[in-house]
Amino acid sequence: MKRFFYAKIALTNLKKNRQTCFPYLLTCIATIMMFYIMSSLSTNSVLNKMRGGATMGIVLMFGTVVVGIFAVLFLFYTNSFLVKRRKKEFGLFQILGMEKKHLAKVLFFESLYLWILSVGGGILLGILCYKLLFLVLLKLTRFQGTIHFAFNWKATGNTVVLFAVIFLINYLK
Repeated sequence: MKRFFYAKIALTNLKKNRQTCFPYLLTCIATIMMFYIMSSLSTNSVLNKMRGGATMGIVLMFGTVVVGIFAVLFLFYTNSFLVKRRKKEFGLFQILGMEKKHLAKVLFFESLYLWILSVGGGILLGILCYKLLFLVLLKLTRFQGTIHFAFNWKATGNTVVLFAVIFLINYLK
């Protein structure tokens, strides 16, 4: 077979099934954005300078765990809905002579493309919304002092790893 054959088929499938894949992509982006924001807020160093900041950090860390569990359950459910919608397409591929291992390669590239788009979009939107929510948090706590925005590598790493595992499990399922 030609090089990148399965990758091209996967890209074509995503374009043709955009009515079902686009809502799934938006769901993934929104879930990733929420997890990134919670993770960034819980690991922010400014919380240590606030009165009650340690308690707020623990509560936000608990919120991060809850959002992570919600993300796992929600993305498993939405992926199963997407797969049910596309069972006829998978059957057609098999009738036309595509073996299960070839179909698995196509689905791998589809999952990879969706993961890249959703993690990239979710983290970018998370960074933008994080700034706004962090300022709201500071306003609510009436924190007086200098603040600076720093990109949170730990939250980004946690987000990328968690959603890579979720997408891998969805692919294997």
